[in-house]
This record gives sequence, C-alpha cells and structure tokens, in this order.
Amino acid sequence: MNAADNAEPMLESENRIPGPALWLTAAGFLPFAALSLAAIIAPPDQHFQVRLALNMYGAIILSFLGGIHWGLEMGRQGTVRGAPSLSRLGASVVPALVAWGCLAMPYDYGSAALAGAFGLMLAFDLYCARSGLVPIWYPRLRVPVSLGVMVAILVPGAM
Repeated sequence: MNAADNAEPMLESENRIPGPALWLTAAGFLPFAALSLAAIIAPPDQHFQVRLALNMYGAIILSFLGGIHWGLEMGRQGTVRGAPSLSRLGASVVPALVAWGCLAMPYDYGSAALAGAFGLMLAFDLYCARSGLVPIWYPRLRVPVSLGVMVAILVPGAM
C-alpha cells in the first residue's frame, strides 16, 4: 500500500475555479485585450500613449498578483503560530518593485521585461501550487490568463 492509496480523493468542487474568481479574472483581462488591440489599430500619433497605458495597467496587475501572496501569508497566520514567513512576504513585494522598474525603462525594453515578469510570476505561482500554498484551482486560473497577458503586452511592440 502506498501513500496514493491513503490519499483522500479530491472533490471536484475543490478543483473547480470559483465563479467570482473566474469572472473577475476574465474582466481583468479585458483591458489587456482592448489596449493591445487599440495599440495595433490606433492612429500612429496615439500608439505610444496606448502602449504606455497597456504597460501601466500591466504594472498594476503584476503588483496585485504579488499582493495575493501577502494576503495568503497573512491569512495563514489565523491557523499557524509564529511570525509570517519573511521569504513569502518578501516574494510578495518583488512584483511591485519589478513593475515600477519596467515603467521606468524605455518602452520596448519595459514591455519585454513586464511580459517576462508575468512569466516569472506564473512560475512562482505554479511553485506555490506544488507546495500547497495556494488553492488547488489557482493554476487552472492563472496559466491561461498569464499567457494571454504576455501575448497582449508583446504583440503591439512586434507590430
């Protein structure tokens, strides 16, 4: 008999993305899609402004994704004694600092760095999922939207 035999079966409801999380994530992606499309079809004199708005929105959302981990660590304090994890809290503030740095870069470099930061954030989220630090449905939510965000950020620069 191995550990898998003793494991409790996962309830389908535990793996299902909660409706509010799914709908709010989809709504949060809409500005990425709209701004990316607008950056492609806008008159040339408006390209920079629209692309800058896209990066600014991306920086805000990247910061939010880091904040999720701060909230999860604080929530964990309701069930675990001891100080919050310095590494977990530290990792949660890095995305905001990276986002700020991306906005300070020349646009093309900042866009590439921002898209890369979303990829790294996704990798961190997947690590946290394997470690049991986020809900089991979280990767199913984050993978497609993160890939979509990365494409939305990079496509206008490629045009």
